Amino acid sequence: MFYFGWIVLTFTGISVSIAAFLWALRTGQFSDQGRARFLPLRDEIPIEKISPPSKAPVEVYCLIAFAGVGVFSFAVTLLLLIFRIKG
Repeated sequence: MFYFGWIVLTFTGISVSIAAFLWALRTGQFSDQGRARFLPLRDEIPIEKISPPSKAPVEVYCLIAFAGVGVFSFAVTLLLLIFRIKG
């Protein structure tokens, strides 16, 4: 029963990683590899004026949800570890 918390934490981490990778594939984050390969070699990067968004995009809420799931899993793992040692 000691390993249950660590298994939950590992499973959650792998699930979140796979979900983030599938999201990146679906939204085309890896579509322009030719340009991305030469970005570190450029002398200057043009600074574009960016207007602040009126509301947060959906990705922000997804990242907050993923972080919440990770923190919750870690807390459950620690609680299981603490109560297992004391009990």
